[in-house]
Amino acid sequence: MPHLRASDLMDKFVTTLSPQTDIHTAMHSLLKKKLSGAPVIDERNRLIGILSEKDCLKLVASAAFERLPEGKVCDYMTTDVVTLTPRSTVYDVVDRFLRSSFRRLPVVDENEEFLGVVSRSSVVKAVAAMRDRAELYRTPSSLPPQEVGAGVDSAMRRARGR
Repeated sequence: MPHLRASDLMDKFVTTLSPQTDIHTAMHSLLKKKLSGAPVIDERNRLIGILSEKDCLKLVASAAFERLPEGKVCDYMTTDVVTLTPRSTVYDVVDRFLRSSFRRLPVVDENEEFLGVVSRSSVVKAVAAMRDRAELYRTPSSLPPQEVGAGVDSAMRRARGR
């Protein structure tokens, strides 16, 4: 599992928003696609923010002082975004999730170019898939009874198919 990186876990095909999109249009897009948020990307494909359901609730606060809240995504989005790099290990990813309330974390390269999103569920799926391959864990329950406590030589022979 230590070999898993954010680049292995991320979804590259995600809905993104433009900062100039009307906030109501963006909200309808999130609702239609059943998303809790989306990365906001500029014209050079750089991540500049996230629009979440929580950000959309700011419209309610605006309505307390104005009749019809208006604006663009850039007026409501969160700009202080927690990100991952493609080389972030699965342990780094899990640590970021455990230290925040976010369900998805964007992956950006060294130029802040948006590459994809890692979700909590993609990490859980990867861990579950690894658990299904118990031989990778080398736990006694994953070994045939005669191989419990077998050494490196036995493991090497098994790996070579002998």
